Amino acid sequence: MAHASGEPDAFALNGVGARPAGMGGAFVGLADDIEAVYYNPAGLGNLKGSGFTAMYQTPSLETSRGFLAYDKAWNHHTLPGSAALGWLRLQSGDIELTNTDERVLGSDTLSNDLLLLAVGVKPFERIALGVSVKYVRFSFNGFSESGLGFDLGAHAEVHVFRFGLALTDVNGTTLRGSSIEAGRPDASDEIPMRLRPGMAVVLERPLRLPIDIHWLADQMITLKGAQETRLFTGLELWGFHKRAALRGGYQEASGPTLGAGVRIGRLQFDYAYLFSLHLQDENRLGLTLRF
Repeated sequence: MAHASGEPDAFALNGVGARPAGMGGAFVGLADDIEAVYYNPAGLGNLKGSGFTAMYQTPSLETSRGFLAYDKAWNHHTLPGSAALGWLRLQSGDIELTNTDERVLGSDTLSNDLLLLAVGVKPFERIALGVSVKYVRFSFNGFSESGLGFDLGAHAEVHVFRFGLALTDVNGTTLRGSSIEAGRPDASDEIPMRLRPGMAVVLERPLRLPIDIHWLADQMITLKGAQETRLFTGLELWGFHKRAALRGGYQEASGPTLGAGVRIGRLQFDYAYLFSLHLQDENRLGLTLRF
């Protein structure tokens, strides 16, 4: 099945969450929030509490994206950690259907779904490990394909440094599809295995200033299929006793990003603006509840 970008998981490559997006999508090395279910499952082992997060990306070219995730933490004295569920959905409506003569036959809705079930544990004081199982599905014009895959993650803390490593779609994730119409052939696609190393520097009240600083950098390296490397980098500043944040970043494949966040009690509101070098700019809204 031909996908618009040539990659069956292209809908997910822009990442999830408004907070990570504001930092250029660099989150593998920091991985300190619920969105770790997508970026690096090992980060779930560092979470101290449970929570829920939601993201909505404003429609662009008749396409909208949404993300929901929930994590449940436990405080076992020998193996603390948490488990999380995540769901990313992209939907494009009113796509015209044409025949070989380019006559319009009607329209249909294209949808992509990514379901994640992840567990992260912290077997050592400064080292966390994680694994996630994923289900990917594509549907359009009577055709659908789906497949199961899994990701592995590791995370380490050394003084002010955080190091993350995620191996996604281990050995490749195969999507197999079939049509509801007789006579149309079955098809298959493969999501390539990728390596995502990341690093973060976490400075709390540097020079006794009333701010916290997070600097982040990730890479995405395609290991199977067409060789490709992408760079993500970002910066986050927290002030007012960690109640407000400003963010900025850059995605090599897309462009610069900006973001902000506000914490009110157990609620956190996040916003990100993603400049696009090729398509329409994007807005992301995020809400997180911790309990």
